[in-house]
Formats: sequence, structure tokens, C-alpha cells
Amino acid sequence: MTFENLPANLRELALDDPVLRADAVDLFVTHADRESGCVMLLLLDEGHRVESPVVIGEMGRPTAEQLGLVVDRVVAELRPPALLVALGRGGSPLFTDGDRECHQVLVDGCRDVGVELLATYVVTPGAVRELPDHLRIAS
Repeated sequence: MTFENLPANLRELALDDPVLRADAVDLFVTHADRESGCVMLLLLDEGHRVESPVVIGEMGRPTAEQLGLVVDRVVAELRPPALLVALGRGGSPLFTDGDRECHQVLVDGCRDVGVELLATYVVTPGAVRELPDHLRIAS
């Protein structure tokens, strides 16, 4: 499946399936956002269904400091039941230390404000990759 053949009822489906989740991320993070750098927050309900995408664009390569501000100012204010985050950036699809730092800020920040972080992705012009879940700390 790709974002081009997603089910018409995407907003009614739980994004618990990793393939469906990655395809949804591919849909919501445009090529232009990948090139200019962005953070995409996909706000989810209690059943992990899409409520609304929020894209903060033209930020270059997202940094841990920027993600801290996003959590403090956006996630803490909106407090969705669950969240999926994509870091859009140019360059290699391989994970960088900066990607891992951003992911850890998201894990810690979402836990602090009581929002379930379903997954974090790195999205480049050529790939959509989920950061490994082992970066989470058991509560």
C-alpha cells in the first residue's frame, strides 16, 4: 500500500497497523515539507484514529530544542489522547544522532504531559522510517 491507495475511510481506522500508519505519514508530509524541514503532529483520538494533522514547516532539520518547544507549547496546550509525530527533512533516510535526540525529547515530553506517543517517524524525500521503540523507557 502507498499513500496513493489509502482506504477512503482512513479517518475511521485505528493507526495501530505499522504499514497503514507509515502510509498515512507519507500522505500528510508533503515533498515540499520534507525538503524544507518540518514537524508533523498527527493528533489521534483514544482509538488511534486521525483527528487532525498539524504541520510546522520550513524549519530546516528539526532539532531537539525545537521539539522541546513544540511539546511545551503545542502538545501540552492541545493534549490529544494520542499523537504520531513525523520529522520531515532532506538528506539520507538513515537515522542521525539528532533524530534520536528529537525522538527522546518527544518520548519524555509526551509522558510528562500525559499524551500517548504512538510512533515517531523520520520522513525524507525517499523514505518514511519509524524510529525504533526501544528508545522508550518503561513506565
